[in-house]
Amino acid sequence: MTSQDPSFDWTISPTTADTFFAEHFEKKPLRVARNDPGYYADLLSFEDIDRVVTSMGLAVPEISVTRAGGNITPADYAYETGFIDPVRVNQLFADGATVILSGLHERLPKLARFCRALEAVFSARVQTNIYMTQAQSQGFKAHYDDHDVIVLQIAGTKEWRLYDTPIELPLASQGFDPGEIEVGEETERFLLQPGDMLYVPRGLAHDAVATGEPSLHITTGLMTRSWADVLVEAVNIMAHRDPMLRRSLPPGYANPGYDYGRHQAEFEEMLGRIASEAPLGKLMESFKQDFLTGRVPRVEGQMAQLARLKDLGIDSRVSARPHLIHDISHFAGEGIVRLVCQGAEIDLPEFAREPLEHAITARDIRVGDLPGELDDDGKLVLVRRLVREGLMVIL
Repeated sequence: MTSQDPSFDWTISPTTADTFFAEHFEKKPLRVARNDPGYYADLLSFEDIDRVVTSMGLAVPEISVTRAGGNITPADYAYETGFIDPVRVNQLFADGATVILSGLHERLPKLARFCRALEAVFSARVQTNIYMTQAQSQGFKAHYDDHDVIVLQIAGTKEWRLYDTPIELPLASQGFDPGEIEVGEETERFLLQPGDMLYVPRGLAHDAVATGEPSLHITTGLMTRSWADVLVEAVNIMAHRDPMLRRSLPPGYANPGYDYGRHQAEFEEMLGRIASEAPLGKLMESFKQDFLTGRVPRVEGQMAQLARLKDLGIDSRVSARPHLIHDISHFAGEGIVRLVCQGAEIDLPEFAREPLEHAITARDIRVGDLPGELDDDGKLVLVRRLVREGLMVIL
């Protein structure tokens, strides 16, 4: 692997994607021990962290510093403006604190590529939190997360402990509260070494302690949508269609002794209407379009690509950018096809559909070899447009 081509299959190898989704996703943890310390080395290093912390002008909450005792506040490492003091951050780390960098995939292209690869698999936004923990230290006590995580151990080792699942697949509103939720008995303990991976489904309580040397790991958060989200939207759509759902609650329902049971049949009828008439296809399409249009471009080298357009010819070799997620719709009555990708909507004549479909997925192709009805000039126009939109690159 190189940092140019991360993939989900590579991330979980030798476990297959089929095995992961059948046996582990939202069900049980998966640990991959590789005995290959450099497996994830292209994604991140201590040198990357040093450069980011000391020279990129980070501010709270991009970075936070904590320890299991919880006695560190932003005032200990940041100015009143919110910008961090890199000297104090490093001092706290040297004294045993954990440094957490949130959203570093927005600053480091190699992490952005990794997140994009996983987004193409999960149809969900993917984010990273980077944890740098001093030897023999712990950032957080036992807790669970409200989203699934994939942990990549970069350097050092951490001892992980797994506990019970107090809430199965918790919603964001069911976040961990240490004062009210018991994590249960320890069920498993193991050491995560450099190059190892761990998948932890949301709701599974866990904690981790760095061992004999500083630890660096990437926690990848899978920000998936749930069927509850679809159902909420279904109720909203049906309420706009069906006056029965818009009727007021019965007068006096809040008075002592009111009999709610007499409305049970009516309530079940409303649920039945939602189940039978809510437009599932339209709902799923809406969620899909929301995901596609909210996926902002990541276009390394775009300035150089535009400069190369003047030399683009029919024999030039081009490629779609990796990990694009797109949708192509055909509007026959209007004579157009519409491409939705990376937040952009691009309308083209319908006769460009076949070469467009091929171009948006091609990995290495000669411009003149694009299939379809376009002549050479048309193929060049199409490729120029896609390069300008950041969807293709000239090789």
